[in-house]
This record gives sequence, structure tokens and C-alpha cells, in this order.
Amino acid sequence: MNKLIIILFVLLSPFCQGQTNGYFNNLDSALSYPNKVIILDLEKKKLKEIPKEILEFKNLEKLILKRNRIKDVSKEISQLNKLHYLDLASNYIESLPKELSVLNLDTLILWDNRIRNFDSEYGKMSNKLKYLDLRAIQMNKEEQKNIKEIFPQTHIRLAYPCNCNR
Repeated sequence: MNKLIIILFVLLSPFCQGQTNGYFNNLDSALSYPNKVIILDLEKKKLKEIPKEILEFKNLEKLILKRNRIKDVSKEISQLNKLHYLDLASNYIESLPKELSVLNLDTLILWDNRIRNFDSEYGKMSNKLKYLDLRAIQMNKEEQKNIKEIFPQTHIRLAYPCNCNR
């Protein structure tokens, strides 16, 4: 019996380490260890807004909120000083607040949203931002050109331009 318990402990321990290595995919469990949260993955949680509780995670480096129903991004996210990876793919976002331009993001994933332009303030993050994913967003050539001008040093993934007149 003792051998069975030891074997189960050894086999299940990798699954229990989610809280010790900083990865959380549940907001309630993350709130139990706010200083240990490094990666918060809330993919497919049917969120309509970004939970304000994430501001408690001062060590948060990677925030994954893809495949939800988020329309607005709160400017308060700019308080997450250690955040360098933000995934908001497949939501209903039309714009980002200019306050987010102060973040030290190296990766910003926004594919399959409704965003087609960025405030000129985002030019500040051009040297830091290495990857910007805007695939599956209908933009004409002019809109794509404007984005490339704001982020000249960034690798940008775009869909083929549409012949849509706006």
C-alpha cells in the first residue's frame, strides 16, 4: 500500500506543480498565491471583461486571455510593470488604450479581433516589441502601412489586405 501511495505521488507531482512554477489557469487559485503568479492563462473562460483582480499579480509576466468575449481593455493593465507577453487573440477588441504603450511588451497577440489602428503613442514600444500578431483582421493596405510605420522594428503578422473601403 505504501508503495502505491509513493508511486501515485511521484506520478501526480508534475501536475501539482502549477502553483509552484508560477503558472495558473484559474483565477481563484491564482488569487490564493498572488505573489507567485508569473503566467496567468484564462483562455476560453467566457470572460466579457478583463478581471480587475489581475492587478494584484505584481509579478505577472505573461497574460493569456485569448478566446473570450472581451470588448474593452482597461488602461489599468499598464500597472503590470513586469508584463512582457500579452495574448488577447480572438476577442472583440476594437482599440487599445494608449496607456498600454508604457508596458515593456515583447509580444502582443491580437489576431482575430476588430482592431485596425493604434494610437501614435504605441511608437514608444516599437524598440521593445519584437512580435505583433494581427492575423485574421480585415485591413486595407493603408491601415497596414500605418501599423508598420508605428512599429518599424517589430515582426508583424498580418492577413492579406482587403479591398475594403472605410
